[in-house]
Amino acid sequence: MGQSTDQIRQEIDHNRDDAAQKIDQLQTQVLGTADQMRSNVQDTAEQMIDQVKGTVDDSVEMVKQNLDLKKQIEERPLVALGVALVGGFLLGGMSGGGSQHGGHQSSGSAPYGDQRQYSSSHQSGGLSSGLRSAVQKTGIEDTISNAAAALLGSVTDQLKSTLDQNFPGFADKMTNAQHSSGDFADKSREAQGSTQ
Repeated sequence: MGQSTDQIRQEIDHNRDDAAQKIDQLQTQVLGTADQMRSNVQDTAEQMIDQVKGTVDDSVEMVKQNLDLKKQIEERPLVALGVALVGGFLLGGMSGGGSQHGGHQSSGSAPYGDQRQYSSSHQSGGLSSGLRSAVQKTGIEDTISNAAAALLGSVTDQLKSTLDQNFPGFADKMTNAQHSSGDFADKSREAQGSTQ
């Protein structure tokens, strides 16, 4: 045994210092790794939040653009004209479009000063009745009615598709609302309850 007590103590102190140094290195590495992982998780979370915000903002902007009536009219003036024409025909048809009840005397005995006004309105009522009758006989009214129905169906399908694309699950909720009974509040509660 050739070592003295002092040498053994020095060796133990040296080993203890080496062990303490290695423990400090391990502690530094563990803390560094934890900080790096925390930073990576935080960066990933921020990226995902930004990505979701961007997607939501894009979806909202697309819906706004699709529902912007002025822009749609500017981009598709002929479609807008057709819709206005069909709407006019439909409103004219619903309101009775050629009725001759303008508040004038129907006996034909208008006062002398109003004779021209009476005959003018009577003729225009007859003209609109004649035009309406001609439109009905030629089948234009059916064509316009069918075109309006097709156009409204197409617009409805496009709107449903756009809403379902931008708001996943919308079509299912729409179907549930269509098949449920009650007022708006009842249908709304039922649509909300179908997701829970």
